[in-house]
This record gives sequence, structure tokens and C-alpha cells, in this order.
Amino acid sequence: MAKPDSHAHDPQENAETPGTQAPPAPGTGHGRVQNPSPQARPRRAKKAEVEEEALESFEDWTQIKRLARYLKPRKGAIALAVFLSIIIAGLQLAPGLMVKPIVDDYIVPGNWTGVIWMAGILLVIFLVMFGLQVYTEYQIAKIGQLSMRDLRMDLFRHINKQGLGFFDKRPVGWLITRVTSDVNVLNELFAQGVVGIFQQMFMLVGIVVALLFLNWQLALWTFLVIPVVIALSWFFRTRVRLGYRLTRLRLSRLNTHTQENVTGMKTVHANTQEQRQFGQFEHLNDLHRDAHYRTVFAFATYFPAIEVISAVGLALIVWQGGHQFTLQMVTVGELLAFVLLLERFFAPIRDLSEKFNLVQSAIAASERLFKIFDTAPKINDPESPAAMPIKSGMIEFRDVWFAYNDEDWVLKGVSFKVQHGQKIALVGPTGSGKTTMMALLCRFYDIQKGEILLDGVNIQHLPQKQLRQRIAIVLQDVFLFRGTVLDNIRLGESDARINGQRAEMVATAVNAHTFIERLPGGYDANVMERGATLSVGQKQLLSFARALAFDPEILVLDEATSNIDTETEHLIQAAMERLVEGRTSMIIAHRLSTIQSCDRILVLHHGHLVEEGSHQELLGRDGLYRRLYELQYREQAAV
Repeated sequence: MAKPDSHAHDPQENAETPGTQAPPAPGTGHGRVQNPSPQARPRRAKKAEVEEEALESFEDWTQIKRLARYLKPRKGAIALAVFLSIIIAGLQLAPGLMVKPIVDDYIVPGNWTGVIWMAGILLVIFLVMFGLQVYTEYQIAKIGQLSMRDLRMDLFRHINKQGLGFFDKRPVGWLITRVTSDVNVLNELFAQGVVGIFQQMFMLVGIVVALLFLNWQLALWTFLVIPVVIALSWFFRTRVRLGYRLTRLRLSRLNTHTQENVTGMKTVHANTQEQRQFGQFEHLNDLHRDAHYRTVFAFATYFPAIEVISAVGLALIVWQGGHQFTLQMVTVGELLAFVLLLERFFAPIRDLSEKFNLVQSAIAASERLFKIFDTAPKINDPESPAAMPIKSGMIEFRDVWFAYNDEDWVLKGVSFKVQHGQKIALVGPTGSGKTTMMALLCRFYDIQKGEILLDGVNIQHLPQKQLRQRIAIVLQDVFLFRGTVLDNIRLGESDARINGQRAEMVATAVNAHTFIERLPGGYDANVMERGATLSVGQKQLLSFARALAFDPEILVLDEATSNIDTETEHLIQAAMERLVEGRTSMIIAHRLSTIQSCDRILVLHHGHLVEEGSHQELLGRDGLYRRLYELQYREQAAV
């Protein structure tokens, strides 16, 4: 669907990426441009880079609560996993707590039988812990996958409810990043972080209690390093959070540029823009790398610092423990248990930091996902829809005003009426609003003023699905899906509604049957992405067959024959004369020779309906239609 080039980015997008702009689509601009070297990449001013990093602030807890909604259906499984994690945490503490009796009660007195028994108990503990960990890890991964499946479905469903205006302002790569990459980040959190955080917190609490139980004086010396750990973790949290937000932002830009470049590869090669595209990609890739450097530096600083603090804590224990040992205030077993538990004390802190890393990355991803969820669809069905009128096909535009952006009007007070079975044409210079009228009829956008009526009923009062089932559209830019030729004709409808026989019938009617039969497999021939293995004319014929297969009341042709050779066009014109009979048809055409048989021709100019009549009537007037016709006639004569 053609849309004006002047669409502005919506405020939400600008708020997310201040001080930047997306790279231009491949091959845009007039003529060829000089290819810059890879070194001649776009440069940002320092101020712009700072503004880019002043990302919008969100409350972590708000995001976590919204994510928790996807875990709620599996709260029983989560509770079991948390309970098992508590048991696992207790079992992991057992070796440290058993060191004191093993050393003091069995090794020092020389009771080797007791040592063997204690070793056997430790072996049983390790085996039980192994079994519980395997089961718990599997359940946690299962919970994560199920939750992410629900999130993906909700996200994809919400995106599909959006009107075309939503997609006008968001690049494909931007959306793909959210549906795939951002959701995968959340999967890592659900699969590893949620239950793991509880387990490590219980482990940390258990170690603190055990240390106090063994020797509260030594424990207090150990706890002297905790304020330093808290301060360091807070600094780490701030750096990592900003780094992950920036990484997600720049990844979406990188994906957007990649998608644009791949989609427009023919234009890139035809205009020798490879170096320019490479330079832009290199610049975006460098920005993405630099964003990663922020988090890498934070990790490179944080974890060695934790190790140093751990060593300081151990030194304090050796100093104070040795002093107490000389005073016979502590036994060898207690001292060894303290050293082992102290090592365990810092392990949960390191693990919690890693889990916190997942949480920050997930929060950055969830902020972006929930921005989509918070974007309400602008095209909605009425709460109490009107009954669809009896099949007729009468269309009326009544003082219709429409603008894509604010009051930059594309249509200005357009009024006309099309009776059932009439064939009308819309003509006019590029940008006059012809394709926009087709989009409004299908309610891809809502008008700002006036009414559009179908059989006397305002289309805004009708269910969208039922409205669009009455209308078949053949666009100039044909889109074919991966699958077979038959799949692309019936678009997923059951064989009961559109079977192979009907598909062959409509294909024959539009002269597509001949080339389909020549394909390997015929109607079962595979169609590659966007119909890459078919010619432009073949794709046009398939889209025409697809439209006719559903037997619509209203047929809309938007430059449907513009890319077909003259011989094929004559065949289609003959088929159209048979097929539009008894069906309301609206045809957009630049080649005026193809619409001379239409009942009425509407001439648009700068959003106004300036002329209306048959071909001969309009030629008899000294108006825009006559000037357009004479211009095309002179061009054809010159050829």
C-alpha cells in the first residue's frame, strides 16, 4: 500500500531514540551518488551521543510485575521449584557444616570408622543434590519456555491488531528485534534467573546463620566487608542497566539496517551503493560494540573486585581465627568450617550478580516490549457492531477528509457514490490520493472527517473482518508467501471453500493456468519468499487469481496491470470484462487506455475530486483528464 513519504516518526519512537535517525533505505535519492569510503562514516557530535544515552527511565518493579503475569499460570510449578531450591541450598551447606565434627570428633581423635561413615553420608548428600538439581533445572527451563510462548503469542497477536499506521512508523527490523531477540532475553531470565535468585538468597541467609552459629565473633569480623560489597553492587547495577538498554537500542537499529539492505539488494547493486551501505553498517556495528563495551567493563571491574573483597574477608578470618586459636577460643574444625563457609558466602554474591545481570538485560528488553503492548490499536471494531448489510456493493464517500499526519490533508472533502455493479476508475497525478482512497475503503486507516458507507452503513460501525471479506484487492506491488501456488491462491482457506478445481478455474479465467501448468509440480509448485522465482507478470496474474477465488462483491485494482506485457494485458482485460460483471469495481490506473470502458472516471488532484464522468464526457471538457490523456497520447506516439 503506497503511503506518503512525509510520514513522521511517532513520538514514542523519537523518545526512544533521541538525537538519532534511522539509516536511509537502500537506493533512495535521485540518481547515483558518489560512494564514500568505509572510513567516511557518519559521525555524531558529542552532544548527540549524550542525548542518545539519556534513555527513558522506567521503574524496575513495574516491569517485573508485568512480566510476572506470564508466570502466574504456572505458580504451582514455580512454588515446587522454589521449595526444591531451598532443599538444594541446605544440602549445599551440609559439607561446610560437617567439617567441624569430622575434624574435631573423628580425624583428631583418630576415629577412622566415623570418618568413613561421614564420607558415606556426604556421598549420599551429593547424589540426592544431583538428582534434585537435574529435576529442578528441567522444570525451570520448562516454565521459561511455556511463559515465553505465551508472551510471543500475545505480542504477535497485538502487533497484528495494529492498523497500517503503526507499521508506517516502525521499521521491520525494529519489530523483528522485539519479537525474537528481546523475547529470548526474557526467556533467559525465566529459565535461569527467577528460581536461581531465590536459591542463592536462601543460600546466603543460610550461610549467615551458620557463621553466627559457629562463632559469632568471627562472623562479625566477616560481615565488615558487606557494606563494601553493597556499594560495589549498586555501582555495578547502574552501569549494567544503562549498558543493556543502550545495547538493545542499537541492536534494533542494526537489525533494521540489515533488513533494509537485504530487502533492497537489487537497488543497492543497481546503483553501486555497496560501499555506502557497508559504511553505514560498520558505523552501526561499531555503536553496538561500544554499547557492549560498557557492560564488559562493568563485569571486568566487578567480579575481580568481589574476589579481592573475598580475599580480604579470608585474611580477616585467618588473622582473627588464628588469634582465637592461640587463646583456645576456637577449634581447628571450627576454623576450617569457617573458611569453607566464607568461600560459600561470596559464591552466592557472585551468582546473584550474574542473575542481576540477567534481570537488568530482561528489564531493558521488557521496557521495549511493553512499549508495543502499551500502543493501543487505532483501528478497532465497535463494541456493538452493526449487522453486515445484505450483499450489494454500493459505496459512498461523503465529505471525506483524511491526513496521515496531523492536518496535512491527503483527501479534502471528497464525495462520490458508486452503485452496485458499476465499474469506476480513479485517475490523477501521483500523490493525488487515489491509493489512499482504497486504503480507507478497507479501513486500513480511519478518516478524520466525513463518512464512508457500504450499502448505506458507515464502515466504522462494521466488523473489520467481515468488511474486508467483501473486498478483494489486487495491488501493484504483489506479495506472495512461501508455500505452493495453490496456497497463495487460497491464502489458507480450507479445501472445502477453495479447492483445487476452483483455483484452476479462476487461474484459467485470468490466463494464469498456462504458466502454472509449466511450473515443476503445477499448482503444487513451491513459491519462494516474495515469489522470487516468478516473473513480475506471473506474480500479478497469481494475485489476480487470488482475488477472484473469494468471489468478492467489490473488486479493487490498484495499478494491477502496470507490470504486465501488452499481450498479457489484453488477455487480462478480456477476462476482467467477464469477471467484473455484476460486481462493483474500483480501478486505479495511470495508463488511461485501460479504463476507457469504465462507467465513470473520477479525477483527483491534490486531494480534491475535480472531475467526474465517462471517458468521452471528460475528453469533451477542457480539464485535467483531457490534459493527462493528451500527454500520454503524445508520449505513446513518440515511442
